[in-house]
Amino acid sequence: MWTLVAFAVASAFIGCGRKDRPFTRAGVLAELRDRFPDVSLPPDEPVPGVDSRLDLSYARRDGHDLLLDVFIPTGPGPYPGVIVVHGGAWKSGDRAMERPLARQLAARGFVTATVGYRLGPAGRFPAALFDLKAAVRWLRSNAGAYHLSAARIGAVGASAGGQLVALAGATNGDPAYEDAPAAGSETVSSDLAAVVDIDGLADFTGADLIAKENRQAGAPSQFLGGSFDNRAETWRAASALFHVGPKSAPTLFINSAGPSPILPGRAEMRDRLRALGIDSEIVVFPGTPHPFWLVNPWFTPTVDAAARFLHRYL
Repeated sequence: MWTLVAFAVASAFIGCGRKDRPFTRAGVLAELRDRFPDVSLPPDEPVPGVDSRLDLSYARRDGHDLLLDVFIPTGPGPYPGVIVVHGGAWKSGDRAMERPLARQLAARGFVTATVGYRLGPAGRFPAALFDLKAAVRWLRSNAGAYHLSAARIGAVGASAGGQLVALAGATNGDPAYEDAPAAGSETVSSDLAAVVDIDGLADFTGADLIAKENRQAGAPSQFLGGSFDNRAETWRAASALFHVGPKSAPTLFINSAGPSPILPGRAEMRDRLRALGIDSEIVVFPGTPHPFWLVNPWFTPTVDAAARFLHRYL
């Protein structure tokens, strides 16, 4: 019974975005309540001991500012930093969805930044990845203003955001995956010291995912600009699995329990990282649907698991 329910829920959220609806916290709650009547949303409100700076511009693209929110533990610091990246099938969602998670990580001793990035056609690979790396460079360049230790920055991402942070961490130090930096940050690194991928894929070329997209093109095909048959090299280039190397970041995968054809490559990436002596783990939360990290009772265990791993390396 659980397997069938979980598969239905995971399939409904294509890369964590309901097929033709905006991806929102309220929408996730409504979607899950029929199957999980006890779910609830964690509060999106200030947390004691955490200061916030909202709506900060970190880059300008196509005449529009890209924004992030920064949450800072009170005290002198410096604290390690973490970017937090929302899901939504690379075409929906908003950085505000992850403010509760970012605030709770800040309460655990991290300067956190929820990052907005280009979505839809404007964010088609590799544009969204370039945006996240620009956000990391911006944080490093402004570390003193936010009590941040510039040498210690990691990332947490969920679903589509998980795919992006896994790729960002895997491509540490690879100039082919760097956009032209903003003036003044040419020598600032975008490398990540640790990554937490929450239910985000690591390999677009998984056979089940390709078969699903061939039956009906969805978010992966849109994000990658066409089908696997027509753009195989792009599908591979966007897959973190194929970029694992000596500079790649330690990576924790936090997985839902439901089977899904849209989340391949994570076990293989863990094994490749470990073969290089780079720490990688997979944690599975039993009984969870795909957007579990956004709702209680799974929100706090997700924050705790992410914080434990990040503290190890940051």
